[in-house]
Amino acid sequence: MSGHVPVPTEHPEVAHMASAATAPPPPASLKRIVAASLVGTTIEWYDNSSDRG
Repeated sequence: MSGHVPVPTEHPEVAHMASAATAPPPPASLKRIVAASLVGTTIEWYDNSSDRG
């Protein structure tokens, strides 16, 4: 064996946290997401509570 190859410390293919893909959604989309989550949670709660009785 001729020795080991040094491991590169830079990874150019890795996206940084500040990229546009990870930007927070605009306020209108956030309201829609919260509303959809609330509806889904309400349906799940109602479905699970009706199974008990």
